[in-house]
Amino acid sequence: MPERHLLAAVDLGSNSFRLLIGRVEQSGSGVQVQPLDALKAPVRLAAGLTPEGMIDAPAQQRALEALARFGERLRSFSPDAVRAVATNTLRVARNASHFRATAEAALGFPIDIIAGHEEARLIYCGAAHALPADGRNRLVVDIGGGSTECIIGQDYETHLLESVSVGCVSLTRKHFPDGNLSRSSFEKAVLRARAALAPIGLAYRREGWDYAVGTSGTAKSLSQIAAAQWGRTELTRQGLRDIADALLAAGSAERLRLEGLRADRRPVLAGGLAAMIAVFEELELPAMRYCPGALRQGLLYDLLGRETEGDMRELTVARMSARYGLDPAHGARVAETARAMLGQADRGPAEQRSADRDLLGWTAQLAEVGMSISHEDHHRHSGYILSHADMPGFSQNEQARMASLALGQGGGLRKMRGAITDERDWLMLLCLRVAIILHRRRDGEEVPLPALFARAGRVRIELPAAWAQRHPLSDESLRAEAATWNEVGPFPEVLYQTL
Repeated sequence: MPERHLLAAVDLGSNSFRLLIGRVEQSGSGVQVQPLDALKAPVRLAAGLTPEGMIDAPAQQRALEALARFGERLRSFSPDAVRAVATNTLRVARNASHFRATAEAALGFPIDIIAGHEEARLIYCGAAHALPADGRNRLVVDIGGGSTECIIGQDYETHLLESVSVGCVSLTRKHFPDGNLSRSSFEKAVLRARAALAPIGLAYRREGWDYAVGTSGTAKSLSQIAAAQWGRTELTRQGLRDIADALLAAGSAERLRLEGLRADRRPVLAGGLAAMIAVFEELELPAMRYCPGALRQGLLYDLLGRETEGDMRELTVARMSARYGLDPAHGARVAETARAMLGQADRGPAEQRSADRDLLGWTAQLAEVGMSISHEDHHRHSGYILSHADMPGFSQNEQARMASLALGQGGGLRKMRGAITDERDWLMLLCLRVAIILHRRRDGEEVPLPALFARAGRVRIELPAAWAQRHPLSDESLRAEAATWNEVGPFPEVLYQTL
């Protein structure tokens, strides 16, 4: 039986993989996502990173086994009801692309590798839905396996968000590789974490906050220890140092005997504690309490928002268009033509076709961002900007595809041979370039929609002969465009004709 009112989030974290399933419910306060089921697997993916930056075979095997179990639970879900994301370890691993392909096969759904800023945005989204909308500034801190996210926001809006590359697994591997601890090694771990946080400290202290919360495993584990062992309702600097003293007296997490410490947190307790002490010291925190909402909950609400409130990616495109002084009407015309052309010829699952049309439309709307640097070779500048900008809502793969399309919108095509390898993306680029030619006059004149046929790699573009006769410049440009494609050869043949 299809679970039509359910949404699912999969978090491929650096320490644990987690699955959260929630039901969409209408309440007096609006639409909510009620958690129904959750699965967790302590994969410790970051612990499998070799000195060469590769995820080793045992870690990959643990990951694939966990994802196969998640995939079984999600078998009845449609692709648009599931969002799976990977975080820091797959951001830095050199074999991330190969692993992602096998991981997607095991899970049965696409996996997005998200940038640190996007991870921070989603974490805050999850926390915001677990906290009261009280109009007060709050600091949200999430110490993960390979990164730490710090966000200041008010209600559902973020003011500052950052991700730094230090986490409970990475600190544990670096400073406590054999599981044994000394005061010297522990203080070095704290200093390492403080050094990572130092560049953001001043800006965060200036912004200020009324209260602080911690999310995810490290904050939860430390809060449980503080409550069970000492009866404390929140984390404080002294409370964290009390845990550290007990840990150092034991000499290792395995020998530590503290109430509230779960067995699965022992291997990464020292690294997580060092990171949390660094957060308290660098941001000058007096206290913090635990918040149950984090990345997984944020993913569910982000999915829900795409269905009911508007896609965050749409808002990002609109904001970037305004920031770079683009002509939104012209961008919309190019986007409409490019999307309609692709819709005639694209093949594959309906969800993929829809996602590709959306991505092409957003690229068309932002294709001219490079003109803010220079009109000459603006396509290169556009590609660079889209590759490096913080774009909330977009995965790294989506952003990379948009950057490639923006780069390929102008000039020759030989430069794209290494940048585009998928035939779908080549077809998207062709639609974008043709749409740009058709709307080159920028006068808002209605242009005919070209008929686009794509079979066995051969592409045919057709336009009315009467229109072509009235627009000789566009006609000649399209003939030259077909010749350009035939020179490079991603398709066996590209034919432009008028009828």
